[in-house]
Amino acid sequence: MDYNSINRTMKRSYLLGGVLLALGGCGHEATEPAQAVQHRTIHNIEVEKAKLYKGTNALQYSGLVEAKQSTPLSFKTPGTVIEIRVEEGQYVKKGQLLARLDASNAQSSYELALQKQQQAQDAYNRMKPMHENETLPEIKWVEVETGLSQATTATEMAQRRIGDAALHAPRSGVIGTKYIQPGMNVLPSAAAFDLLDINSVYVNIPVPESEVGALQAGQSASIEIAAVNESRTGQVQHIGVVANPVSHTYPVKILVSNEAWLLKPGMVCKVSIAAGRELNGIAVSNKALQRDATGQQYVYVLQDSTVTVKPVQTLDLVRNQVIVSDLQEGELVVVSGQHKLTEGVAVNVVNKIN
Repeated sequence: MDYNSINRTMKRSYLLGGVLLALGGCGHEATEPAQAVQHRTIHNIEVEKAKLYKGTNALQYSGLVEAKQSTPLSFKTPGTVIEIRVEEGQYVKKGQLLARLDASNAQSSYELALQKQQQAQDAYNRMKPMHENETLPEIKWVEVETGLSQATTATEMAQRRIGDAALHAPRSGVIGTKYIQPGMNVLPSAAAFDLLDINSVYVNIPVPESEVGALQAGQSASIEIAAVNESRTGQVQHIGVVANPVSHTYPVKILVSNEAWLLKPGMVCKVSIAAGRELNGIAVSNKALQRDATGQQYVYVLQDSTVTVKPVQTLDLVRNQVIVSDLQEGELVVVSGQHKLTEGVAVNVVNKIN
């Protein structure tokens, strides 16, 4: 065999070996698909047993605490603030001094008016005997009386302006927002403080137009305030008659007792109001509920050692549970670890909640 024949034979051998290696590699990948790799990953989960729920339907809302009454306080006269005696959150009694303006100009006006009053009074005292003896013309006596009356009125007005420089609490309450600082010039139309009545407070909730008809004044409401870890019971006091043009909800106010002042205006709270309608469904933890890209709600249910997706429909919320349809009592629903799950994936139950 010559050199060219040997070279051609070696090339054919190398080419055949490459093809066999390629086929061998393809055959290895075909025996282990991606789905098999996925099923080898076992995810840890927690499950909870679905329970049958029978009870009264409750409407759930998120609300804000607000003062039962908020009164803006302002000075009766313009001036410069020279003294502030209260701070935000401070309790004040009726008649207590809150702040004071510079009254030096009012004091000067009062002293000048008082001097004129004294002059008018002196003229009156000297002219009165003449009037009684009928030696003083009547027109002159009228001028004397008028002068004394005008001087007295001017003095009283000047004295009131001095009093108007001091701002007193019109009733007992708590100072809300303080709008003034020493040295600030204020006008009678500008609020200096907000005086709040928080012995009782309102919880304001927005109620959709489809649910407002189910509420009545005097109806009981359960309220949870996370900020102070408190639960209270209140009564529906006011139901709005004009809807918000944007959200189409009606403002509803619930009156709640607040003697210890634990509830502060602005606190967020959860409100539950019994609607009086019987509700039947399956109760699971609200942590179990998921939602896909289309808005469909679903849960993962344990089946042997894998999970399956079950679409559900929410009927109501009861505390930290959701009442749903399309589940069976006793099914084990995943409540932790769902973010890594897909249909049919293998799982390991690390905790079971009955």
